[in-house]
Amino acid sequence: MKLGYNNIKLLSPTDSFLAERRKTPYFGNNWHYHIEFELLFIIKGNGVRVVGDNMSQFGDNQLVLMGSNLPHLFRNEEDETKEVDYIVIKFLYGLSDISLFKIPELTTVDQLLKRSARGILFNSESVKNVKRKLIQLSKTQGVKKLINLIEVLGILSEQQDFNYLASESFNIGLASKDKERTQVVIDYITQNYNEDIRLEDLAALTHMTTNSFCRFFKENTGNTAFNFIREFRINKACQLLINTDQKISQICYSTGFNSVSTFNRIFKIIKGLSASNFRLNYHKYLK
Repeated sequence: MKLGYNNIKLLSPTDSFLAERRKTPYFGNNWHYHIEFELLFIIKGNGVRVVGDNMSQFGDNQLVLMGSNLPHLFRNEEDETKEVDYIVIKFLYGLSDISLFKIPELTTVDQLLKRSARGILFNSESVKNVKRKLIQLSKTQGVKKLINLIEVLGILSEQQDFNYLASESFNIGLASKDKERTQVVIDYITQNYNEDIRLEDLAALTHMTTNSFCRFFKENTGNTAFNFIREFRINKACQLLINTDQKISQICYSTGFNSVSTFNRIFKIIKGLSASNFRLNYHKYLK
């Protein structure tokens, strides 16, 4: 399975960028990258988000802008009773070979696109400002479609309150072979997180010794394989704490931990509070 970008599937020969609303019970496949910038608005749904070396949960009404060639993965569990409702917009820096964002009137948008190299998570107020326009953008064609895109990017470029996702030190300049190897490992982890994952198994996937693999993974993701597995499991646990009534002990074992005490200790290290308080705080917030 290769980590290579796919050319965007345009809606018609007259389109210069992709903008559409989708609904699916299963969201996300592989850790991947592409040359297009991507604006992803989750209207409804939840799962785990990996952007560069950042891992966290995604949920309703979240908006993320990802820069060109920034590796990312949005993943949930396949469930026919639940669906992810989202709008995806993919566009190139030069629309139809025209350097649109270089014109003086779009200087702030140009700066926004440069910042998106690390991935940007916008706050709830920013989402409110563009939600209606994003929905409209997913429905329009022709001149209005392009105007809506520029309007959305213009509004977002003026927002001061946002969070970067990937760290400044995240390495995106990977060789092609390294990208493929990294994808194989991350795909394996995200598909088998609830099983016993040994370092030797991961190293075997890349045809490396364990020591070489550890250096390789850290250099290419900014994280150790051990920490990546722990964080992915904890974020899956957060989903279960939010969306189910399962006991913490059940969640512990279903996310790949071997003991409740270990689960509780690691959860507090990563999230800064206990699993029970995380669930309590979340439900208090919803009231």
